[in-house]
Amino acid sequence: MKTKIKKDWFGRKKNVDELHHDAKLWISEINLIKDEIRFLEHLLSANYIDFLAAGLHKKIEDSVKQISVQKNIGITLLEVINSQNKILAELIKYDNASSNQNYLESHKQLEKEVSSYIGKYKELKQRIFKVVENVMKKKDQKKLLGTDEIPKLLNK
Repeated sequence: MKTKIKKDWFGRKKNVDELHHDAKLWISEINLIKDEIRFLEHLLSANYIDFLAAGLHKKIEDSVKQISVQKNIGITLLEVINSQNKILAELIKYDNASSNQNYLESHKQLEKEVSSYIGKYKELKQRIFKVVENVMKKKDQKKLLGTDEIPKLLNK
């Protein structure tokens, strides 16, 4: 479909294929985030004892809550995106896509929400990885200091 739709986004025009492509990209990103959230939940639960020993109970508890919030927002966004896709299909069917300002505004708003969601999730993931990395480094240092191998290595 080659119908051009005027948009306020950066003063350029997008056709309905590009609008649909946006939605497909968002769905792909959110599904990837869903997979990463499962990994983060597993990572946090697998190292929970180490986090407690490091005195990070409150930080981990907060991270788990934030992960849950991000998971729920992702589910909601997927539902909204799928709904938007159905509306776009109807607009294309009746050749109203280029004249429907409500759809364009909702698409623009959804684009902002998805972008914000992805940004917040990335910040959360980065914080969790830093905490896990620090705990793992401390755990490895304790293992090294507790072994009999260090004096042997030093005498070589």
